[in-house]
Amino acid sequence: MTGTTISYQIVIFTHQHSINGEIFLHDQRLSDYLNDRREKNVILRNASVARLENPGRVLEKTQVSLVPKSGIVLAFEPLQKAPFPPRFIKYPKDKYDVFLILEGMEVRGEVHMQGPLDFSNLLADAGESFLPVTQATVTIEANPSFLLKRDAVLVNTERIRFLGKLESRSPTEPRPEIRK
Repeated sequence: MTGTTISYQIVIFTHQHSINGEIFLHDQRLSDYLNDRREKNVILRNASVARLENPGRVLEKTQVSLVPKSGIVLAFEPLQKAPFPPRFIKYPKDKYDVFLILEGMEVRGEVHMQGPLDFSNLLADAGESFLPVTQATVTIEANPSFLLKRDAVLVNTERIRFLGKLESRSPTEPRPEIRK
């Protein structure tokens, strides 16, 4: 059976830059691709680069570029131009509200684990370098007025400077607003 390779748009945040481009995924999720330790770099096609302090101002555009995975702080998929086939199976996991401090940004959202939240396990998982955070809200130090809300982002675990479990809240209680 032959798999399919499809071009996907992704956005990568480094400590100071936002990079938007296309990658090719072969029957896999973005998290699987980033956590694949056989490849140390991400090859992007048709990329544009901007500073996080002004993400709307493109500094340069490239046809082909390379981003070392170690330099990625956070990555996500924006809305895609066309619908794509499902690329994953969901397994039941418990959700935990967390707050993370990364290099130059903060993330509030949910991590999913089977069983109780164990930070050591969460960050020491042998194959995982990029941690999925769902219902994510990202604030950027260089641009505090810019607020990014995504269904899911992938955080480079080597760039986490603080990780904390937030106080429990009822399912109907809204997540606290971020002060500006």
